[in-house]
Amino acid sequence: MHNNFWDYLYETTELIENMANEKQDIIEQVYARLENVELLYERNFDPVDSYEEYVAVKLIRAISQAIKR
Repeated sequence: MHNNFWDYLYETTELIENMANEKQDIIEQVYARLENVELLYERNFDPVDSYEEYVAVKLIRAISQAIKR
């Protein structure tokens, strides 16, 4: 589970770095990708057992909410 999470985040990073669309399209694509991370992993990590992953998902959720505003 943990490797899949980090692989997905790495893939997301690569996609974001290589986007060449209009700014609004990029924001929508980033938001969609972050939302997918939330949906896939929001309840998978316990802060006691998987602190780094838990914090990463929490950060992603905060960024998604900021973009949505």
